[in-house]
Amino acid sequence: MVADSSGFPQWMHDKKKELQEADAYMVCSCEYNSALPPGLTNMLDHYHPSDYKDRPVALLTYSMGPYGGARIQPNLKAHVTELGMVPVPAIGNLIKVQTLFDEEGNMTDDRAIASMMKQAKELKWYAEALKSYKKVRPVPVPPPRE
Repeated sequence: MVADSSGFPQWMHDKKKELQEADAYMVCSCEYNSALPPGLTNMLDHYHPSDYKDRPVALLTYSMGPYGGARIQPNLKAHVTELGMVPVPAIGNLIKVQTLFDEEGNMTDDRAIASMMKQAKELKWYAEALKSYKKVRPVPVPPPRE
């Protein structure tokens, strides 16, 4: 998180507004040497946790190997939770991602499609549920520090 964003380029201010207006997020990440990609954590950390707070997030990871990014799922979940997002239970892993698409870039693997659809439906449900509930019971705001 950066305290003074006045020197940021305009596109970063535009993205901040998009983040604040979103009802939910989907974070899609490759596995980078068994870790989160530095570019992803850098981008997420540029914004204040309040920009993400109390919004559901679906986590989709992929790799060219047999684990589909499973080794980074716990770290990614911890990272987005620390930023205030609420991870949905459905986990998305695309294994051997290079085999899941045809020459035109269309996903052809039925298992992967079904998994992603389940995750998308769950994310939509959580987004609608949290948005509705927040209208009735706003998120508690801690008292200011003295």
